[in-house]
Amino acid sequence: MKYLLLLLALCACSSAPRAQEKNLWTNLQLHRDVHRDLFTSTVEIFEQDRWGTTFFFTDFDFGSTGQQASYFEIARNFFVLRMRQAKWNLALQYNDGVLPTDAALGKGIPRTALGGIALSEIPLGPAAIELQALARQEFAADLGWQLTAVWYCPIRRTPLEFLGYVDVNSNQTGDQPNSLQAEPQLQYRRGPWAIGMELEISRNFTGAYTEKNGFAYHTWYTHPTVFLRVDF
Repeated sequence: MKYLLLLLALCACSSAPRAQEKNLWTNLQLHRDVHRDLFTSTVEIFEQDRWGTTFFFTDFDFGSTGQQASYFEIARNFFVLRMRQAKWNLALQYNDGVLPTDAALGKGIPRTALGGIALSEIPLGPAAIELQALARQEFAADLGWQLTAVWYCPIRRTPLEFLGYVDVNSNQTGDQPNSLQAEPQLQYRRGPWAIGMELEISRNFTGAYTEKNGFAYHTWYTHPTVFLRVDF
C-alpha cells in the first residue's frame, strides 16, 4: 500500500499547468484481507516543495480483538537534476513497525534507515515510474541494500488504474539473505473515490504470516485484499 500516492501525485505534477499545481495530497484506504481475519487502514500524505518531495504513510492492522500491528515509512527526496522528463533525487527514508508476534519472537520488522538515489517521474507511455537504489541500515545489523520500483498506469479510455510497487532488499532477520515484497493494485476510480483489489506478494517478509501456519522463511506468500479508497 506504500508509495502509491507518490506516483499519482508526481504524475499529476508533471501534467498540470504550474499555476494550478497542487502541493499536498492525502488519501485514506481501508483493505479487507481475503485470507486472514484482518482489516488494514492506510493513510498516505505526499507534499511537494521547491526543494523536493516528502512522503509519509502508516498502516494499522485490525483483527477480531482490535488493533494488532502497525507500520510506517517517511521518505524525503531532494531534487538534484532533471534528465529529459525524469528527475534525479537524493533519497532519505526511515521505516519501523510492530507485529503481534514481537513479544514472543522478538522484533519482526526492524527499525531501518535508508539513503541513496531515486529517479522519479520516468514516463513510459501512459505510465509513470520511480526507481530507487538505497543503502539500508537495519539497527544492530550490517549495512545492506534495497532496490525499489513504483509504477502508476491509467488504462486508456477506462476508469481503471494499475499501480503498485516492488521492493527487493538485503535482510538479516532470520536465516535468509534477502527479501521481496510486491503489492500490485487494480482500481476503478470515480472522482475522489476508488474501489479495487490488491495482491500482496512476498518472500522472507515477516508481515506475511498466516493465522493457521504462522510464518516461515524461504516461502512465497500471496494475500489478496479488496479495498475502498478516498482522496482529499
